[in-house]
Amino acid sequence: MSSPAGGEGSDPPERTTARRDPDRRTASAGDPPRSSPPSQRAFDPLPEDLEALLDPVWLTEALDLVGPGDRVTGVERVDGSRTVAEKVHLRVTVEGPGGRRRHPLVVKGHFGDGFNSLSTEAHAYRDLLPHVGVRAPAAHHVGIDDAGGRGLVVMDDVLALGGRILDARVPYSTETCRSSLGQLALLHARTWGDPRWDVEWLAPRIAGMAAMFPAEHLQSLLDDGRATGLGPELRDAEVLRAAMCRTAELPSTCVLHGDTHSGNAYVTSAGTACWLDWQIAQRGCWAVDVAYHLGTVLDVEARRSHEGELLRHYLNELRRHGVDAPDDDEAWDLYTTAFAWAFFLWTITSISSREVVLLHVPRIGAAIEDHATFSRLGVR
Repeated sequence: MSSPAGGEGSDPPERTTARRDPDRRTASAGDPPRSSPPSQRAFDPLPEDLEALLDPVWLTEALDLVGPGDRVTGVERVDGSRTVAEKVHLRVTVEGPGGRRRHPLVVKGHFGDGFNSLSTEAHAYRDLLPHVGVRAPAAHHVGIDDAGGRGLVVMDDVLALGGRILDARVPYSTETCRSSLGQLALLHARTWGDPRWDVEWLAPRIAGMAAMFPAEHLQSLLDDGRATGLGPELRDAEVLRAAMCRTAELPSTCVLHGDTHSGNAYVTSAGTACWLDWQIAQRGCWAVDVAYHLGTVLDVEARRSHEGELLRHYLNELRRHGVDAPDDDEAWDLYTTAFAWAFFLWTITSISSREVVLLHVPRIGAAIEDHATFSRLGVR
């Protein structure tokens, strides 16, 4: 997600619209060396200079797709995007005993902007995703500096490999929603009640995020037109802050993706759903991820028609993975109580396109009104 919300600790989650990079360029092993070639320095797993990262010598050492006897001989910068973090799309040429091959990659990091938002996401790619087996882009290099709160991920370019990033403008089909929920259930099941994930980089964020935004600022966002047509309680900053505090008290069950909106998933060429953008992963209540997801990826009428069956599908997936899941009534109660986090994040979002904000806020607001979420939380 991208907004003043989320990211590392207080950093924003990412909401991004790709743009064509006007500075299309190619670097290769035959280019003149830069002022201090990487081959003459100790390997730096988190270069702050993008030019250093684009050096074929650095990529040869960093990438796990470069095998013994292989080397990167060419680096073509294709395009890029920037919201909070920078994303640079590359094609690297690798040569070795097996011949020559090309691989499309995305570099996600911060380069010289003095901002760090990727420590949690880098940890997720290095430490979480290999354990849980959730479908996500393959990471070929991860760099982490916990002391500095910095992270860097070099991963597959899923678009170049035939994937399609999903979009709020086209609501999910129920089949796609079942697939994406199945992956959330796998994440939740593989971390359910497991103390190994009681680590700092997965600390809960909901209460802290509520505290970051004074009521006056939150009210100005609610009054900027994004909440037009919603009831007065949804346009009241104090009520929303109180709802966030109560949401933070929901029982913690597992690791959450944390930002399960329409644009943070993609489908492969085979049509299976996968998850992107792990910047605000955290421990929390399973229902927060599920409510956020169903509240944003379906239009209002589709959610009203299908949320019950989709919730049951999620619960059955939990059970299939060995979790003693809550019964249907308990799950429904938690689910209908858990929409405040999604509404808050899209209230504070300013980096995503206004069009997407104006799609997501009414969808989530309708879910809150349909389920009397704020009344269930005891804040109105």
